[in-house]
Amino acid sequence: MPLSPIFQKTILRTACTHDGWSVVSRTAAILRNTRGNTLVGRSAHANQQQCRAMSSSKKKKKKGGSSHRYMERQLRDPFVKRAQAEQFRARSSFKLIELIDKHQLVPTNNNDTGMCVVDCGAAPGGWSQVVAQKMAVADTSGALQLPRIVAIDLLPMPPVPGVHFIQGDFLDPATKRQVVAALDNRRVGLVLSDMAPPFTGHHSVDADRTMNLCDDVGAFADEFLAKGGSMVLKFFMGGHESEMRGRLRQAFRKVVVEKPEASRKQSSEQYLVCIDKLT
Repeated sequence: MPLSPIFQKTILRTACTHDGWSVVSRTAAILRNTRGNTLVGRSAHANQQQCRAMSSSKKKKKKGGSSHRYMERQLRDPFVKRAQAEQFRARSSFKLIELIDKHQLVPTNNNDTGMCVVDCGAAPGGWSQVVAQKMAVADTSGALQLPRIVAIDLLPMPPVPGVHFIQGDFLDPATKRQVVAALDNRRVGLVLSDMAPPFTGHHSVDADRTMNLCDDVGAFADEFLAKGGSMVLKFFMGGHESEMRGRLRQAFRKVVVEKPEASRKQSSEQYLVCIDKLT
């Protein structure tokens, strides 16, 4: 079965972090005559052109190799295959399914149909899809009644049935006003965040930035999440997660750390599951 366009984009997305001009400058420094500002044996422009071409060639080789390895890993990944087969937009959907089932984060037996969910950093929509399916109920006529789910992201997101999407920054007051309008006086029982900041490549810096993002989502939940509600936050080990857990334990009856099966073993990614907001 061919991969969907969304998975093709995911597989082919790569990032180049090498600066070709750094190669030029280093080469120029080596070749520079100590008695002047000219390059030995040829013009600076010619050397720069050659160095840039060599750097570009190396980058293409490295990029192609990395992209090829990533594609192979994606094609072998059982959760990628399951997501495609079950029409989820991302393999991360199975992380949330495990967390919801284990901790009963959404109403069981459809006994709380008025509960709302806010999905922060929702694009491409895999987590919103899961919640919409988990909370869908049928009315007396048999017609499907979908829950109120508010999804927020800076990036655009294709529509998900039962999900009200807001494109914007979840911390922006204008976005918050849209959330209030979309909720229509209903209580929020669950706040979700599978967000991660852009990576720098420095593990400790990236872990700290993830903790800062968790703090931001926590502040959002403090404003919107009702008493008794729950929250799920993604973080990366190596930052200040112990301090974060301590702060969350003051606000929730139970806080546990989970690494779902769908999380890759080599990843330091984990999730804070916060249950039963105290106030």
